[in-house]
Parts: sequence; structure tokens; C-alpha cells
Amino acid sequence: MNLSRFVKYAAPALLLGLIFFSCNKKNEETAPAPATTVSPDVRVVATINGDPVTLAEFQERFARAGFKPEQGVELDVKEDFLNRLIERMMLVREAQRRRIKVSLPEINERIELLRTGSGEDVKDTLAGLGIDFEKWKADVWEEMMIERLLAREVSKHVSVSSAEVRRYYQANPREFEKPEQVRVRQIVVATEAEAQKAMETLHAGADFAAVAKQRSTAPEAAKGGDLGYFARGDMPAEFNVVFGLPRGGTSGIVKSPYGYHLFKLEDKRKAGRAGLDEAYKNIEEKLRRQKEDIRFKAWFKELRSRTKFEVNYQALGQ
Repeated sequence: MNLSRFVKYAAPALLLGLIFFSCNKKNEETAPAPATTVSPDVRVVATINGDPVTLAEFQERFARAGFKPEQGVELDVKEDFLNRLIERMMLVREAQRRRIKVSLPEINERIELLRTGSGEDVKDTLAGLGIDFEKWKADVWEEMMIERLLAREVSKHVSVSSAEVRRYYQANPREFEKPEQVRVRQIVVATEAEAQKAMETLHAGADFAAVAKQRSTAPEAAKGGDLGYFARGDMPAEFNVVFGLPRGGTSGIVKSPYGYHLFKLEDKRKAGRAGLDEAYKNIEEKLRRQKEDIRFKAWFKELRSRTKFEVNYQALGQ
């Protein structure tokens, strides 16, 4: 299964990325490194408005995000993670200051969506990763708090008009050019002899999709070998033979590293430009993301200006 569906809630990376921590550590407020004999439970790697972040807490969150310190993670990776963790904590505290709430039933509903999507029990998955469920659940709460904060302070203040979408479409015509596309079915078998038998069956009048379901070893066999639409270059070079077929035409036997193929051209779309109606949603989303990025940077800069923090990068390497 895709474990990132669960682990992502432990990672403090923001949608809009790390933007206010300089790579030059000399510009940061850095506390003196503590003695190496101090326990990680009390060793402080950062403070945010006076609240400490201990090395032990950092290490726990680092592990919940999918990193394995015993594998020798580079120090700059830890430093970047700490920066993002500070950003995350700033945002959570701001959400609390603005009295944003996320209820336990809402958290459980989010977790249930993850379970439903994966088909596996979240607790079992996390246990297999060595991650404490209750602490991970707190990470989910933080994520939802940040989502609501940004929805209120960023997304709510951003809108994209139809005139803006039209102007973008007219100013960027090349962006909406579409290459020639074909819709193809295929039958894939392991040997040339099997391919020959399949071709004889087709020549005898059998339906291509039915033969694909019965004989093809490719994943799309259950769909009658339907590969959907693709352009030249989207598939291996051996597939280019289909661009010379007429609609409804079937290829000869084509050998590739995957086996022996028979192709049928179902449909062909000429190269051209996507219409405004077709491109509208993608343009609107692109312009919205751009505006949200600008709004977030300005808003977060103000938040950072009234947040007092110190960072002790040296403690991460001890």
C-alpha cells in the first residue's frame, strides 16, 4: 500500500513550502550548543515565543515523517526539517490564537477516510512502521488546524474572475496546443507463437476486446486491452506503429521488452488547440494557486515578524 497516505500527516512541510528560513545559518538566531551529556528530553533545539522544542520531540516527529536517523541522515536534511517544524508550530499556535477548532469526530472522520482509501486499518499500518497512533493522531489535528487557518487567512481572500481566465488563455496560446492522440487497445503475450494464435483468432472474426480479456497478460486486459488516449512519445517507441493505422485497423505482431503485442486503433484525435471551455478549470486553478502563494507569503511574513524564536542547529548533530 502507499504508506505516504498515513505518514504525510506527520511531516510538517507546508503546501507552499519553506520560504522564510535562510540557508545561511549565520543569519538565524542560534542558541549556544548544550553539553552532549544532556538528555534529549531536555536538550532544546528551538524555542517559539518561549515554548521549547526538545531534541526528543524533534526526533519523534522526524521518525513519524518517515526518516530513519540510524541510516545516517545528512545534517542539512535535519536542519530543513527543523525549519519546517518551526513553521508548522507557528501556524498551529496562530490557529489556536484565532480560536479555530477541530473536533475529535472530525479527526476520526479524516482518519476513517484514510482507512477507507487504503483498505487497511490505520493502527495496524502505523504499528508496522513503529509509529505511535495517538501522537500521529495529534499530527492529523495539527494538519487540519493549519488547513482551516489557511482557508480563512489565505484562500478566502483570493478569487479568480472569468475575465482573468480569458486573458490568460489568449496570452498563452502555445500552452494549450495538443498533439495528435490515439486511443488504442492491445494484446500482450509472452511468445511469438501465442501472438500468432491470437492474430489468427482475430482474422477469423473474433472481437479484439474479447481476445484481450482472454489472452493478454497486460494490466489493462480486464478492460479489453484499452490503453486510453496517448500522444507520440508517451509510450515506448514500439507503440508508434499505431499512428500509421487507420481507425479500426489492427497491427501485425510487434516485439518489445514486454513481450509480443497486437494493437488495434480505436480512435484518432488530430493535433490542435484546446478550447477555452476545456482549459478553463486548469487555468482557474493555476491562477488561484499563484494568488494564494503571493497572499500566503505576505501573510506569513507578518506572522513571522511577531513571533520570537531561536534555533539551535548544533544540537541536531549531537
